[in-house]
Amino acid sequence: MSKRARTIRPHLLTSLLSLGLSLGATAAYASDPIPGDAIAPPVNVNIGLFYNEFTDAGAVGSPNNGTNGQDTHLSTDVAVARYIRTFDVGGLLSGVDVFEEYFSYLGSQHAGVGNLPSAAPGLLPPIGPAYASLSTQGGFAQPNIGIFTFPINDPATGTYLVLHPWIAPPISSFNKDYYLNPAQNTWTYEMEVGFRKTLIGTPTTRNLTIELWGEAYLFSPNNDSAAISPAVFADSLPPSYALAHDFINPAIPGSNPVSPEESQPASFHEEPSEEMRVYLPYEFYPATDAVIAPGLFQSFGGKQYYVLRNGAKVNPGFTSDDTSTNETQLRLVASSFVTPTLNVALVGEYDVANRGGPLQRAVLLRLAKFF
Repeated sequence: MSKRARTIRPHLLTSLLSLGLSLGATAAYASDPIPGDAIAPPVNVNIGLFYNEFTDAGAVGSPNNGTNGQDTHLSTDVAVARYIRTFDVGGLLSGVDVFEEYFSYLGSQHAGVGNLPSAAPGLLPPIGPAYASLSTQGGFAQPNIGIFTFPINDPATGTYLVLHPWIAPPISSFNKDYYLNPAQNTWTYEMEVGFRKTLIGTPTTRNLTIELWGEAYLFSPNNDSAAISPAVFADSLPPSYALAHDFINPAIPGSNPVSPEESQPASFHEEPSEEMRVYLPYEFYPATDAVIAPGLFQSFGGKQYYVLRNGAKVNPGFTSDDTSTNETQLRLVASSFVTPTLNVALVGEYDVANRGGPLQRAVLLRLAKFF
């Protein structure tokens, strides 16, 4: 089994209603299993894992399933340390599973926006393409603690079922005054279920398998949060705009930022969300368990909002309050044992749709050592 956090998921851009952009504070999601994680490991074994993932997004999905690629840069490097210990409980293979992530934001982070309206209709032309500059706080995400059990464990037929609840306490490098964070500072509860079945061949020969995963999440409120409006900069402004801008807005000298960053104390709320993964692993070299597997990831739900100190509910940057996430991602996974106790896996991820969020391209390297 392998888990990692979803790094930059689509969330709130609270005050830019006219921009049609819905991006905001990072939310940590514990589980992201890859093919082979549903295979029961040996009993009474330790597994140490290290992950490193690079993600990059140059476009943002619009609420209406389009894209906005105007000057967007969202990029992270995530390192993860994880430990698994297995044992027997009443004849069922079970275990404990803990991991911690460290987020680094690479370069300045900004989300492109298009067709900014005029700051003074009738006097100034529309601003045109621009970008929202996003403040960042790197550091440790919330620790994830899980237990698991295999009610079905049949190596002879390659059939497995694993149940894996998780909990992530609000302990992290979260800073409410930054727009992008390594965590959202909420209690996160997750139930994960994985199923694997050999379809063609046998587990000891070349074979084709199906592996299915489903996760459901519950979140507590974060009562020490803030609704942050990022600064917005225009890429190209005519010389006359700066003079007119200073005349109309003497409190904000200069042509940039068009809108300064501000933060309002608030509580953050997220409704339950769900995820699913489907993989078709093909084991082409059984001697080293070498596998290549295409996959599909889909997320649902997770509507988010802030409640300000005055009780006002703040929704993201489009007209309805439907901030649920619908991310569709294609994956390709390759893995193999390079020694009898060391497994190496490489994962490529490519978003084909992400409603209101960054279209991510990611590469993940995982090393797993059994001892």
